Amino acid sequence: MLISKKKTVMSAIDLGSYSLKMKIVEVGEDGSVRILENLSKPASLGKDVFSLGKVKYETVDEICDILIGFKMLMQEYGSKKTQAVATSAIREASNKDQLIDLITLKTGIKVEVLNNAREKFLTYKAIRNNLPDYEKMYYEGVMLVEVGSGNVEVTLYQKGHLIFTHSIKLGHLRLRKVLSSLEKRSMDFPILLEEYVNSHTDRLERIKESYSIPHFMALGSEMKTINKLCNKTDRAGELNEVPLKKFNKFYVEIFNKPTPLLIEDYGLSADLAGSLLPSMIILKKFAGLTRAKKLITPYLSLNDGLVADFINKRFKTRHHEEFEIDILKQARTLALKYETDLDHADNVENSALILFDALKQTHGLKRTDRLLLQLAAIMHDCGKYVNLDRHHEMSCELVKGSGLFGLSNREINIVAAVTKYHSAQSPYNIDDNLVSLSGKDRVITSKLIALVRLADALDTSHSQKLKNIRIGLKEKELTVRAESETDTTLEEWVFDNNSFFFQEVFGLYPQIKVKRKIDCHDQGSIAGSKISAAAIHEATGHKS
Repeated sequence: MLISKKKTVMSAIDLGSYSLKMKIVEVGEDGSVRILENLSKPASLGKDVFSLGKVKYETVDEICDILIGFKMLMQEYGSKKTQAVATSAIREASNKDQLIDLITLKTGIKVEVLNNAREKFLTYKAIRNNLPDYEKMYYEGVMLVEVGSGNVEVTLYQKGHLIFTHSIKLGHLRLRKVLSSLEKRSMDFPILLEEYVNSHTDRLERIKESYSIPHFMALGSEMKTINKLCNKTDRAGELNEVPLKKFNKFYVEIFNKPTPLLIEDYGLSADLAGSLLPSMIILKKFAGLTRAKKLITPYLSLNDGLVADFINKRFKTRHHEEFEIDILKQARTLALKYETDLDHADNVENSALILFDALKQTHGLKRTDRLLLQLAAIMHDCGKYVNLDRHHEMSCELVKGSGLFGLSNREINIVAAVTKYHSAQSPYNIDDNLVSLSGKDRVITSKLIALVRLADALDTSHSQKLKNIRIGLKEKELTVRAESETDTTLEEWVFDNNSFFFQEVFGLYPQIKVKRKIDCHDQGSIAGSKISAAAIHEATGHKS
C-alpha cells in the first residue's frame, strides 16, 4: 500500500543524440501520473560527437536555448522537481566536463551523465511501471534490446531475474558514421552493415544454446516508425507489436533501397531514413537469438524511467526492493563467473550487514550505502580469478568494468574502492576512484571499507568458524561476540590487525570475544590454541 503524499509536479529531461525531450507530469497522492507536457526539440549532439569526437560550441548554445525554453515552461507549471540526464553522445564527448559546466551556468539545470548500466536501469523501471504483463514475460524469458544512436543495450531476463546485460557500440548513427566511407565505395553497403553487426555480436550466439527466450522487446526512437511501416498502418501507437513475419517482409522490401528512395517512398525525414535500415539489421540479429514470434514495441522513453524512478523512491513501492534484488543477483552472478568462494562472500556480506545495522545510530549512513556495502562484500574477492597476489586491485578493476545494473559512476567508484582496500592497504586520496568522489563520499567509502575489513577478518580462513555473531556497543568500544566449535586464533589475529583503521574511522575500539563450544576430549587442543594466540599477539605487539 502506498503512503499518501501531496501532489507534485516533476520534470524529466533527456539530452539525447538527436533531440532534447522533456516530460512534465503531475504525480498524484496515490502515485498516479498525469502528463502535462511531452516535448521534443531536434539537436545535433550525436552528429557532432560521432564525427568530431566532441560537441561544437554552436551546438552547446543551441542546447542551452532549448533548455532555457524548457525551464520557462517548467516554471509555468510549478514543477518542484527536475531530473535532467544525458546519454551516449555527451558521455563520449571529449569536452563533456566543459559542456556540462556551461549548461549549468547558462541554464541553472544540472545534468547527470548516465553510464550504460544506469541508463538500462531506468529503461527497466519504465517498463515495470508501465507494462501490465511485464511479470509474465520476465518469468517466461524476455530479451530487451534498446537501439540508440550510439549504443545497443541488450538485457536478458528469465524466471523473474536478470540473467545478463551488455552494452555494444552499434547504435544506428554510430554505424553510419563509422562505415560512411565504405558506403561510397560499395554497391553492397547493406550486406557490409550486416557483416559488421554480426562480427560485433558473434559471441552472443551462445544465447540460443543456453536459453529459451519466447519474448523479444524492442525499444528506441525508431520503433514507432518501424511499427507503422511494418504493419502498414497509422494505428502503430495502438498496436505496440510487430509480427516477425511482417518485420522480415518489410526488411527485404527496404534492404537495397538507398536513403533518398526511403525518403520519397515512405515520407521519412533524412535522419530517420538514414537510421531505419541499421536499426532493423540490429533488431533482426537479436530477434534471431530468441524464439519470439513478434517484436513487442512499448513506446517508452528514458523520461518515463525518470518519472518511474521518482515515484518508486517517493512512495517506496515494492518495485524499489525488487530493483535491489536484481542488482544483488547480478553481483552474485558475476562472483560465480569469477569463481569466487561464494560461502565466504555470503559470510562476509552477512557479517558486514550485522555490523552496519548495529552501528545505525553511529555511522550516519543511508539505505543506499547499505546496498553498496553488500555489493562490495559479494565481489571483494573476484580479483583472485585474475591474480592471487594483487587480487584486491583486480577486484577493483572488475567492479569498474562490470557495469553493475542501476549504479551511477559515483556508486561504482565507491564499490570499487571498497573492494580495493578490503584487506590491509590503507586508502589514499590520490587513488583514481577516490579523487572522483566528493569529500562526503570519501567519508562514506572509508566507513564501508572499515566495515568490510572487519567482516572479512571474521572469516579469514574461509571456513565460517564463527557462529551467532552479536554486536555490543559501550562508550568507545565495539565488541563482537561469537561462538565457535574450532580454533579461531587466525580470525582473532587478523581482526586485531584490521581494528586500527576501524578505530580511526568510527572512533570506536573493536574487540572480539569468542566462546568455544567443546567436547571433553578437546581440552588439550584448547590449551594449545591459547598458547598459540598469546604467542602471536606478543610477537605482533597487539592486544588480545
